[in-house]
Amino acid sequence: MRMHMDETSWLLERLERALEGRSLEEVFPAPRALVGFEAAVASSVDGVLAQRAVEKLRAGCRLLPAEIEVLEEGIRRARPALRIEKGRLPFLASPGLDDAARAVIEASLPGIASIGWSWNIPWATAFQVAPRVLVTCAHVAERLLQDHDALARGHLVACFDADEHREERVIPITGVLTRHPLEDVAFLEMASDGPLEQGLRLAREPWLSSGGSVLGVGYPIYSDGNPPWVDALFENVYAVKRASPGELLGVESARLFHDCTTLSGNSGSPLFELRTGLVVGIHAAGQFAWRNTAVSTRAIHAVEQLRSFVVTWG
Repeated sequence: MRMHMDETSWLLERLERALEGRSLEEVFPAPRALVGFEAAVASSVDGVLAQRAVEKLRAGCRLLPAEIEVLEEGIRRARPALRIEKGRLPFLASPGLDDAARAVIEASLPGIASIGWSWNIPWATAFQVAPRVLVTCAHVAERLLQDHDALARGHLVACFDADEHREERVIPITGVLTRHPLEDVAFLEMASDGPLEQGLRLAREPWLSSGGSVLGVGYPIYSDGNPPWVDALFENVYAVKRASPGELLGVESARLFHDCTTLSGNSGSPLFELRTGLVVGIHAAGQFAWRNTAVSTRAIHAVEQLRSFVVTWG
């Protein structure tokens, strides 16, 4: 059986853009963090399966689910989530990003925080849209409300990283202001001002098409459900701010589908459009090494109450 030509071309193009001239063998080596049987499996089965999948794609043949999965895995391996240090965006995280858009994104980075308990246990991401207002996912807000006593005592906090111009800032979250009536988005209130005077700039009406370059920024954390090779990809370092390049896979009403490398902890991450540097979505959910879902900023702008919480629209 044969795949539709558009599907075949699309998957091949995505893979080639991710590889950037490298071979499949270069992104499917034996991960250094694995030994013995796991390393043998990762280096032989995955690599062979990926190469077979590419050959079938080039012949226009339909792929098995396992073959599609291994190619999606290859895309993630070729575009890992890179650490952001001293408030600077890693060059490799944004190939082709022009200076103006890079400046917009780097100016936004201080306003992206990890959300979690005050004893340094983060479990989600949020970002400023006003001096004391954060945006995150509604399911993150619900988790905050479930621990009412910790919230009331200031034990649930937003942690903003230090950079060359600012010290680390840990600010208690005082409550949930509101949530979107339909989408997985919520607004939180902080006890004091965050690092940015206004907040990140959100797109009113993101005009995006499949294949457009996007960048997710957040705090991926370890999960027992991750495959073994993920530890090697993240160098066993979790809960730090990372930039995850990717592509837009599609748009469906208020939802954006993308393939940035995300883990548990990325919920609430801003999704930047690389052409403008504007935030176009809030990462909400995903199936690892498959497809992620973000809520379009259009869904926020369409609700007057939510729109009023955001200081800067682009």
